[in-house]
Amino acid sequence: MKRRLISSALTLAVLGAGYYGFQLQYPAAKTARVCSGMLPVDPVLSLAGKSKLSLLGLGFHVSSRQFDVSSDVTEPPGLATTCDVDGVVISIETASGAHNAYGFYSFQRDQDSFPVPLEAGWQGFMVTDEDEATASVLLSCRNWTPEEGSGILVVGESPYSSEPTKAVRLDLARTVTGAAQRAAEKTGCVTEPGDSGKLTPPAAEATTVRASDATGICKGMTSVTKVRETAAGTSPAEECLLVGGLQLAAAYGPFSDASKAVVNGKYGGHDTPSGTDEYTAWTSATCQGALGIGYYRASPVEGSDRKFTSDALTKEERADLEHFAEQSAARHGCAAPAERPS
Repeated sequence: MKRRLISSALTLAVLGAGYYGFQLQYPAAKTARVCSGMLPVDPVLSLAGKSKLSLLGLGFHVSSRQFDVSSDVTEPPGLATTCDVDGVVISIETASGAHNAYGFYSFQRDQDSFPVPLEAGWQGFMVTDEDEATASVLLSCRNWTPEEGSGILVVGESPYSSEPTKAVRLDLARTVTGAAQRAAEKTGCVTEPGDSGKLTPPAAEATTVRASDATGICKGMTSVTKVRETAAGTSPAEECLLVGGLQLAAAYGPFSDASKAVVNGKYGGHDTPSGTDEYTAWTSATCQGALGIGYYRASPVEGSDRKFTSDALTKEERADLEHFAEQSAARHGCAAPAERPS
């Protein structure tokens, strides 16, 4: 009898260990372990087309890899890292020296794809095209210097094979904001996150309206009769199209301090706070935390052969750029933009 009891106990132990090992292969368990546990499991699984209760982990692939940001930044342990959960790709890194600010995007100077701001108190945005959606969120860390990273940047991409429906866009917004909040907790970043529970699906595209009827990011423009705009929020990247005129853009933090800017100057790639060159008229503002320098520019629309050196901004266009910069800087809590040379 004693031998039977011992044998039964060993059998149960083996079965229990086997069951535990099997549990570790569940999609939920795999997702919870990847990227040092910084991913919110439910929305990531939903993006990947899996239920949290799914027991079928066969063929469900997850991976992660760490990488270094700028040599001028000493990132905290665990950053920077990229995770791939069955086609859902998320990058988590410091704001200073970020590699992936524009890495997943193609919206720059694209008149169809616009960065749409996230809501619920988050500093972030989403860009949607026919095949996928990509989202970014930026957190300032009050206890981090620029040399320590300034803040946290999370960029997420929905699976390419999934139509970016409202549900997908909401899951993606919850994924990047949830990952940012978990990353802050894990790395000791003192910050003020938004409320993921109050997020709504970002709009899939911008809207074209009469300039006089604009209520969002293009509010108050007067140099054209129509504008293409998104809602006005606190996004670290913003676009306003003056239809038939100029493309206006604002960029903050890692979106202003892109690799080009590091080499050519801290003002969006320029070495002066404001000015005009062949294809760009710009101004800038000093902001707090990970927002760094706010950079505001006007450029000819894609396909135009206009050069500002021979076809300068009109008085109305100059006023629109200045108004755009002032509104954006105020929303982001920045100082007044630098005066542009006359």
